[in-house]
Amino acid sequence: MKTMLAAYLPGNSTVDLREVAVPTPGINQVLIKMKSSGICGSDVHYIYHQHRATAAAPDKPLYQGFINGHEPCGQIVAMGLGCHHFKEGDRVLVYHISGCGFCPNCRRGFPISCTGEGKAAYG
Repeated sequence: MKTMLAAYLPGNSTVDLREVAVPTPGINQVLIKMKSSGICGSDVHYIYHQHRATAAAPDKPLYQGFINGHEPCGQIVAMGLGCHHFKEGDRVLVYHISGCGFCPNCRRGFPISCTGEGKAAYG
C-alpha cells in the first residue's frame, strides 16, 4: 500500500503528521501530488477554539478527525474515469469552495455565495 504524509486534526487543539493511504481517484476526479497547501486564519481559530459543528451534530467539534488544508497546488499524478479536461503531469491549483453550479449566485460566477444544496466547502 502506498502512503502519503498528511496534516491530521485529531482534536484537542493539535495537529499530527500521519502516514495515510494514498487515495484512488473516483469518477471525474484526479489525484494531485501536493506541492503546497495552507490553512487560513479561520481554520486556526476553529482548531484552537473547538467550534461546534452543525445543529445536526452540536456536540461534535467542527474541525476534528480529518485531513486539513485547502487552496493547494500540485501536479496531477492519476486520473479517474471520465476525466477529460486534464492530463497526468498538469500543474493545478484547487479552489476550496465548490458551488452547486445552478443557483443564481453560481450562475453569476460567485460559487462562494452558493445557496444550492450541492455546495461543498473543503478544509
